[in-house]
Amino acid sequence: MKPTKRFLAALLGALLLPSAHAQLGQPVGPLLQSPLFAEAKTQRGGIITLKSGASVVLSQRGGYLTGATIVTPYTTPQGISDRSDTAVASGSTEQRVGGGLIAAQTAGVITGFGEGLSSPLLQFLRQPDVMAQLPGGVTVDAPPFTIHAQVQGRALVVKLSLSQVPAGQFAATRNLRPAAKPGNDVVLRVYSDFQCPYCQKFERETLTGLLSTLPDDVRVEFHHFPLEQIHPQARPAAEASECAAQQGRFWAYKDALFSDPSWQQGNPNETFLRLAGDLKLDPGKFKDCLALRGGKAAVDAGLVEAQRLGLNATPTVFVGGYRVVNPYDPAELLRLINLARATR
Repeated sequence: MKPTKRFLAALLGALLLPSAHAQLGQPVGPLLQSPLFAEAKTQRGGIITLKSGASVVLSQRGGYLTGATIVTPYTTPQGISDRSDTAVASGSTEQRVGGGLIAAQTAGVITGFGEGLSSPLLQFLRQPDVMAQLPGGVTVDAPPFTIHAQVQGRALVVKLSLSQVPAGQFAATRNLRPAAKPGNDVVLRVYSDFQCPYCQKFERETLTGLLSTLPDDVRVEFHHFPLEQIHPQARPAAEASECAAQQGRFWAYKDALFSDPSWQQGNPNETFLRLAGDLKLDPGKFKDCLALRGGKAAVDAGLVEAQRLGLNATPTVFVGGYRVVNPYDPAELLRLINLARATR
């Protein structure tokens, strides 16, 4: 990743709020009723001309908004600068013309993140090294979005899409809750750390309630991602859960670890053994597995997968290939499940 791309990713990470109301990934109808599209004119080919002078083409599938292309006038050959976003008074209305400002503001509305996206995007577009690259195009992965900007003639073209990880990049796991009606499953993948308080919050406040409302074609997977540097007991707990998995009780043992955090104090093996007894696991086999670190290989594989995917926080949740912005919001999870179903 080039420095300019890290610049935008850092800004987005700081400014995209988990509570924001994302438009991408939702039904396209409500967006078309927003003030952005007031007095808009639709032309052949689905090109929508906005009052601001920007042109927009919305990408949709199954009635869900999956991306957008924004085209705005580009007035400075050397790149976007403050001079290219000049204010022109028209009666009592100040209309902004130029490339970066209109494009960034439009992108903020379409994504649903408003100023949380438009401000860092505009700062990014005004970076000197970005301006130099714009004629050839600049692409940035800033989850949950992929943003591509390019100058084409006298126009700035900004393309927005939801980032999607190809299915082949995810590792298979046996630690799952199968779909009620398996087949062409939508997969909800949770990358988690047993000692992480935010993971506990997700498990106890979000996932528990969500499981009873999931559609029949949704499979839930648990992937190990213990953050050992800050959670020293996370790996032992993960390895203990894999020992339970060897006796076919991973899911129940996972729930027990999140429900009873007493293993985080003192000697965790004592609690691990007690929880195994509560679940009627074979105590000898479980104790031997702990002693021989029989779950180590599975946990190591989870860490390799998390590193390959570029993950850096827990919990990280995907629905299909779409990364969830706010995993604590059941409504967002269900919206992405519907999107994944419509686009599979």
